[in-house]
Amino acid sequence: MAGKGRLAVAAAGFGLAGALASWNPLAAPFGLLVGITAGILSFLALRRGERRAIAAAGLALSALAVAASALVLALTAGVGREPAGEPVVAGPRREEAQRQLDEAGARTRAARERALKELSGVEEGAPPARPPPPAGG
Repeated sequence: MAGKGRLAVAAAGFGLAGALASWNPLAAPFGLLVGITAGILSFLALRRGERRAIAAAGLALSALAVAASALVLALTAGVGREPAGEPVVAGPRREEAQRQLDEAGARTRAARERALKELSGVEEGAPPARPPPPAGG
């Protein structure tokens, strides 16, 4: 009879530890894990019939710990919030980005056309064109 009720007391202790750890974003993962463990222990203690009041308290504390930890983790991750304020890295406006893309396209147009001509020649079985001479020599 000395061991009767130990599981219920352990479940209540784990539930309390999980509930105490659930409020802090750094400790919330621990609170979630301990809360789940407390729920399992409470369920086992209730099935065995050990100290039902203490096991039920452990189950309630474990449910509180799991719910609070999940809420703290979700809020920390930004669930349910829209970004506010200025972005950390401001990207170019649409017009500026389009202008930059057009400039880059104009600079590389000749090389792209030459590559397409060589590719169509390779597909038709013609030998590839010679590479251009090296610059500066």
